[in-house]
Amino acid sequence: MNFYTPYKPMRKKHRLLFKIILTMKLTFLFTVLICVQASATGFAQQVTLSERNISLKKAFSVIQKQTKYVIWYENDLLQGTHNVNLSLNNASLQQALDACFKDQPLTYTIVDKNIVLQRKTALNTIKIYSEIKGTVKDEKGLGLPGVSVKVKGSSIASLTNGSGIYSISAPDGPVTLVFSYIGYETQEVAVTGKTEVNVQLKTSSSSLTDVVVVGYGTQKKTNLVSSVATVSGEVLENRPLVNLAQGLQGVLPNLNINLNNGAPGKGASFNIRGFTSMNGGDPLVLVDGVVMDPNLINPSDVESVSLLKDAGAVAIYGSRAAFGVLLITTKNPNKNTAPKFSVNSAYSSSRQTYLPQYLNSVDYVRMFMEADQTGKNGGTAAGEPFTDKDLEMTVKYFNDPANNSPVYPDPSNPNKYRYVGNTNWLDVLYPGWAPMLDNNISISGGQGKIAYMASLGNLNQTGLLKEADQKFNRYNATLKLSAEVTSWLDLNFKSTLNRTTYNTANVPGTTGATFDFAFIPTDLRPVMPVKHPDGNYAGQGNYTNMVGVMAQNGRATDVKNDLWLTGGFVLKPLKNFKVVGDLTWNNYAENITTQFKKFNEYGVNGVLLGTYPWTTPDRIFRSNASDNYHAINVYAEYGNTFFNDHSVKLMVGYNEELKQANSFNVIANNQLDPGLISLTPNSDATAVSSAVGNSLSEWAVQGAFLRFNYDYKNKYLLQVTGRQDATSRYAKGQRTVFTPSVSLGWRVSSESFFEPIKSVISDLKIRGSYGTSPNQVSGSNYPYIVTMPTGQSSYIFGSQKGNVVTAPGLVSTSFTWEKVTSKNIGLDLTAFKNKLDLSFDLYQRDTKGILRPGFAVPAVLGTAVPQRNSADVRTKGWELSVGWKDKIVSDLNYNLRLALSDNQAVVTKYENNPTGSLSDYYNGQKIGEVWGLVTDRFFNSDAEAAATNQAQVWGGKWLAGDLKYVDLDGNGKIDYGTNTLGNPGDQKVLGNNAPRYQFGLNLGLNYKGFDFTGFVQGTLKRDFWLGGNYFWGFTSEYAVPMNYNMDYWTPSNTEAYYPRLRFGGGGNFATQSKYKQNAAYARIKQLTLGYTFNNALLKKAKISKLRIYATGQNLFTITELNEGFDPELLGTTNYPLSKSFSFGLQLGF
Repeated sequence: MNFYTPYKPMRKKHRLLFKIILTMKLTFLFTVLICVQASATGFAQQVTLSERNISLKKAFSVIQKQTKYVIWYENDLLQGTHNVNLSLNNASLQQALDACFKDQPLTYTIVDKNIVLQRKTALNTIKIYSEIKGTVKDEKGLGLPGVSVKVKGSSIASLTNGSGIYSISAPDGPVTLVFSYIGYETQEVAVTGKTEVNVQLKTSSSSLTDVVVVGYGTQKKTNLVSSVATVSGEVLENRPLVNLAQGLQGVLPNLNINLNNGAPGKGASFNIRGFTSMNGGDPLVLVDGVVMDPNLINPSDVESVSLLKDAGAVAIYGSRAAFGVLLITTKNPNKNTAPKFSVNSAYSSSRQTYLPQYLNSVDYVRMFMEADQTGKNGGTAAGEPFTDKDLEMTVKYFNDPANNSPVYPDPSNPNKYRYVGNTNWLDVLYPGWAPMLDNNISISGGQGKIAYMASLGNLNQTGLLKEADQKFNRYNATLKLSAEVTSWLDLNFKSTLNRTTYNTANVPGTTGATFDFAFIPTDLRPVMPVKHPDGNYAGQGNYTNMVGVMAQNGRATDVKNDLWLTGGFVLKPLKNFKVVGDLTWNNYAENITTQFKKFNEYGVNGVLLGTYPWTTPDRIFRSNASDNYHAINVYAEYGNTFFNDHSVKLMVGYNEELKQANSFNVIANNQLDPGLISLTPNSDATAVSSAVGNSLSEWAVQGAFLRFNYDYKNKYLLQVTGRQDATSRYAKGQRTVFTPSVSLGWRVSSESFFEPIKSVISDLKIRGSYGTSPNQVSGSNYPYIVTMPTGQSSYIFGSQKGNVVTAPGLVSTSFTWEKVTSKNIGLDLTAFKNKLDLSFDLYQRDTKGILRPGFAVPAVLGTAVPQRNSADVRTKGWELSVGWKDKIVSDLNYNLRLALSDNQAVVTKYENNPTGSLSDYYNGQKIGEVWGLVTDRFFNSDAEAAATNQAQVWGGKWLAGDLKYVDLDGNGKIDYGTNTLGNPGDQKVLGNNAPRYQFGLNLGLNYKGFDFTGFVQGTLKRDFWLGGNYFWGFTSEYAVPMNYNMDYWTPSNTEAYYPRLRFGGGGNFATQSKYKQNAAYARIKQLTLGYTFNNALLKKAKISKLRIYATGQNLFTITELNEGFDPELLGTTNYPLSKSFSFGLQLGF
C-alpha cells in the first residue's frame, strides 16, 4: 500500500493542512494502520540514498520504505518543485528530509510516525532548525497522551504520544508553543533557542467550558439551564468495584442507590429525587444511548455519568423518563493518538461489615428456661423445653469442651441426641476473609481518520459464605471503531459482550432459586454442634443445619449473556448542520439451573432417622430466558450564531424501541443419577409434562422529539423541549402523549452591574424549568387487556383432570398515563478565582393520576375492582453540590466536594380510603411515617400489670417487667381505636423511616507522585423500627437471641433495655416509641493511597504509567443504630455487605 501516492486535486476551499483523504476500504486501512503502529517501536530511521536528478516522488518512496514513516500530501502540492541530487549514507530522517526540501517551496511536519507536507508561508520559509522535543505531564507527573502542541501564529502542530512525549519543528527565532488538552488549562511557552521544553498542565479550574452529555447530544456546561449533574469516570478508577453503582454511591446529589445486599455480583437499584409513585418508578438508565443493565457493564469502561433530574432535562426521553435519567457514556477512541495499552489489576480481601454476636450456649439455655417459666405463668410455654440435666451438661461442655461431649442420648428417645454444645453459627458460616480479583486490559489509538478502542475485563469474586463455595465471575469485552470516511461522513461501530456466571449452594425449597440467600439462621441453637461425634451432620429433623444443607444439597447456577451491536453515523452535509443516527440490536439470554438432592439425617451412633424433607425428591429446575431488543435513534441538529449576539440550536429526532421476551421453565423429578445435572434420565414420566411454564411478551415505544436553545449574548438562555410519545402498553386512542418543558437561564455575572464583584464571583447563573412528563409504569405489558385465568379442575373426567377457564377480571376503560409535573429552580456559581464551584437546586414534583384500586364494591362482584387514576403525591426537595480546589504549596494540591440532598413526599389525594384507615395511604400522609404506641415504662409489679387494660394489644397475662403504654385518648385502656385518622386510639405518629439529608464528602490530595482519596457517605436523619429475633430475641421458642438481648428486665435489673423474657413477646413487641432507632450514619466508603512512578528507566522500557495503590472500603461506620445491624441494610438475615482491603497496579504503555 503506497500511502505517499498523491490523490486527485481538490478544490482549494476544502483544503486543510492536515486533511487526509483515504480511498481504500476502511477495514483494510484499519488493519494496516494497527500493524504500522504496533511495530512502530522497531522502525528504522536511517536513510541511505545516492542518486542524481531524482524526483521528490521517487525520493519519498525510498524514504518511506527505509524508515517506515508515512508521507501524506495532496497531488498538486508537488507542482513547482524540482528534482534533487541526493548522497545520503545512514543519514537521519531529518537530514534526508532537509536535503529533499532544500530550496523547495515546501516544508514538513512530523506527527508521530506521519510526515505531513505543506506549502511554505511567510513564517515557515524561515530556515528550520533542530526539532524541539519535550514531555507534557499532568499535575501528578504522568505523561499526557494526545496533547495538542502548536506554534502560535502558524499551522505547525504536533501531538504527544502515549507517554506524553512530543517533537515539533519550529521556525528560527523567538516563537511561542501552545499546549492544549481537554479538561486542562491551555499553556503558552515562549521559546528562544531551546531544543527541549517540558510542560506540566494544570487541571482546568473552571468547569464552565466543560461539555456535558445530555439527551441526544452534548451541551456546554455554561449554557445548561436544566438540572444536570455529571461526574467523570475518574471516580471509578482507583478501586475495584463489583458494579457501577458501588462507585457512584454518594457522588451525585439525589442519586439514591440501594445496594440491596452484599451477595456476590448482586446488582443495585437506582432512584432519583426520592419517592416517585405508589406503583414505583425507576429512572431511565441508558448506556451509550440505549437501555442496558448498568449492573452488567464494566466500571472501567465508563467515561462519564450524567444525571438528568428536572423536566427540562428529561422531557426529551418522554414517558419512561418521568423520574429522571441516568446517562452512562463509555470511553471512545480518539483520532491521531499514539497506541496506548493499559493493564489494571487489583486484588481484594473482604469480610462482612456487621453481624450480631451470637449468644453462648449457657446463657441461651438459662434465658430459654426463664422465658419458658414466664410462659407458664401467663403466655406461651415451650413445646420442647430444656431440662436441668441439659443445663448441667451444657455448662460442663462450655467450661471444658475437650473432655466433654456436645451431645448425649435423649433418655426419652434413645435414637436421638440432646444437644449441649456451644456453636457460634454466625462464625461458622462467615468465618473469615474472601478474595476478589479484578483485571482489565485495554488498547486504544488512532491514525489518520481511523480510531479504535478495545477492552477486556474480568471480575472474580468469592462469597463470604464459606461453606457455600460461592463463585461469581463477570466478563466484559468491548470493541469500538470510528472512521472519517469523507469530510462530511463519519461512521462508528460498537460491539459489547457482558457475561456473568454465578455458582452457589442451592437453597432448601420447592422450586426456583434464591441467589442472594444468606443462609443466616434464625433458629440454629448454639447448643447444636455442626456434626455429631460420628461425623454425621447434626439436625435430626428438628432444625435445619445450614452447613449440612450446603454440603449435601445440590448447586444453583445462573449464567447471563448480554450481546450488543451498534452501528452509527454522523452526517455533516452543510456547515453548522449534522445528522446523527444509530441502530442497536441486543440479545439477552439467561440460564438458571437449580438442583435439589435428597439426603438422610442420622441420630445416635449413625442410626437413620429419615430424609431431610426440603430437598426431597431429587429434582432439577431449569429456566431459560431469551430477549431480543432493537433501538433506532436519529436526530438532526443545526446551530449557529447570528449578528454576534444571537446563538440558536435546533435539534429534532426520532426514537424507536422494541423488546420481545421469551422464557420457559421445567422441573424434572427423581433423576436416575443425582450427580448428573441433567433433566434426564429420570424415573418420573409425568414430571416434565406437568411442570412446564412458558412466557411470551413484548413492548414497544416510538417518539418524535425536538429541543430548541436560544442564547442572547451568553447572558439570557432559553430551552424548549417536547416529545410526542406512543407506547404499546395502552389501548388504541390512549397510546400517545405529548411531553413539553421549558427552561430559562440568566447569567447574572454577565450584567454590567455585576462587574464590581466579578473578581470574587466569576460566574453566577440562575435557572428554572417547568414541564410535565407521562409515566407509563404499570404491572403488566398489557394492562388494558382483559385476561381469563386457566387451570385444572380437582375433578377427574375420564382418566385425567379437566381444564378450567375462570371468569375474567375487570379493566377500566378510562385509565391512562400517570402525569408527573416538575418545577425546578437552580443556581450555579464559581468564585474565588474558580477555586469554588457550587450548584443548588430546589424542586417540586407532582405525580398525578396514580393508578390505584377503585372504590370498594360488594363481594358479590366476584372479582377484583379495576384500577383507576385516583391518587396524587407531591415530592419536595433540594440538593447541593459544592467543591473547592487549591494548592497548599507548589507540589501539594487538594480538592474537596460535598454532595448533600433531601426530599420528602406527601399524599395530596387518595380517593380509595374514605374512612382514613391507617393501614392504607390517606390524604395528607407523609410517605414513611410510622404510627405506634407511646411507651410509658415497665410494669413494677404483677398487680399493676393486672390492673391496666392492655387487652387489645395482647390478650394474655401481663406481668411485672412487661411494657406499659400511655393512654393518649384517656379512655382508661390501651387500644388502637378503629385504626383510622379519626379514631387512632392510643397511637400517634412516632417518626418517619424515609432517609433524610443524604450526603457524600470527597477529599483528594496530590503531592508529587503520591495521591490520596478519602470518601465518606451517609444519611443524617432516619427513624427506624427493627424487628425479628436478631433484635427482640425470643420471637418464638425456636428463635435465638443475641448477646445484647441479655440486657432484659429482671427484678434486679429494672433499668434494662428489653422487657422480661417471653416467647413471642406478648404485647411487648408492638411498634412503640421506646424502640425507635436512630438509623443515621456516616461511613468511610473509601480510603486510597497511591504512588505513581516517574523515572527515566520506565521511559526506556516504553512504560508511560506505573501506579500502585492500596484501598480500604467500608472501613468504619459512625451510627447509633443497634450494634447488630448495618444501617445500609437494616436487616440481619440479608446477605451482609463487606468491608475490604485492596492492592492494585495500573500499568500503561
